[in-house]
Amino acid sequence: MMKGITILVRILLLLILFQAYDALSGLNHNTACAEKMKIILQQADRLQGGEKRSPTGNIEPVRSVSGNVVFIHENMLLNCDKATEFLESSIVELEGNIFMTDRELEIYCDKALYYTKTGIAKLSGNVHGRLLENNLTARSKRALIDNPGNQLWLFDDAAAWQAERQLTGDTILVQLKEIGEKKKAESIKISGNAFFAARDTLDMTRQLYNQISGKTILIKISEEEKVTGIEVDSQARSLYHAYDNQESPAGVNYSSGNTILMSFREGALNRIAVNGNVEGKQYPNKLRGSSSINLPGFRLRYNDRPEFRQ
Repeated sequence: MMKGITILVRILLLLILFQAYDALSGLNHNTACAEKMKIILQQADRLQGGEKRSPTGNIEPVRSVSGNVVFIHENMLLNCDKATEFLESSIVELEGNIFMTDRELEIYCDKALYYTKTGIAKLSGNVHGRLLENNLTARSKRALIDNPGNQLWLFDDAAAWQAERQLTGDTILVQLKEIGEKKKAESIKISGNAFFAARDTLDMTRQLYNQISGKTILIKISEEEKVTGIEVDSQARSLYHAYDNQESPAGVNYSSGNTILMSFREGALNRIAVNGNVEGKQYPNKLRGSSSINLPGFRLRYNDRPEFRQ
């Protein structure tokens, strides 16, 4: 009888040990998650506590800092004039001369909300930034950085530039991809009054621009940072300068339709397909460079392109 009780006690002890192990494992996991969400105040001239209504609408305890403020959250560095950290909702409100970087993307603005639980930042006021790897620069009135999703959203009068290519629209979504230890643009989607202008590389005068417009434009980019495809949807138009086999000018091609699909080889246009309510015309060489044949909405905005220190 005693032997049976002893075995039962041992089994109960084992069960208790397993439960304790599971509890500790869960605690360690939760602690790790909490540490991941934690934002570190690295520097500030002044610090004070108190309570304030957060962006969620609730009154929360806060940590307010000002003067040369620097926060670190995972791979993000946040720099600003002053900030308020809402301790319950884990939201940081930043103001004045804001600079954010993950060593791949640099972005500046006047105001921002940074959500430490999700790694998402909402920016407003003179938003401008750049991708360091391929020197894609951009400007807009508002923006959203989705760090875990590798996305950069630009809202309201958005514009982006890379070399002598310009993209404009109501919204621009840059989908990034991690290649090795670098982030590069995998695709760019322009929505609302979408326009893409690229200087004609065969034109010796450097004055001609191939143009695409539509309701939405999706640009696919290779790892070598060359355009591989363009999809234009709704009110699709294209204007590109044609050349013969000897690369001599051969007029200007205009096409319009419901959709336009373009494929590229080594960065040069290889094939174009126009679908739905198709219209097209070929302008003579004498109209090359004439503003009369530009697509509606064509406007170069290089003066708006932000400049950065190298």
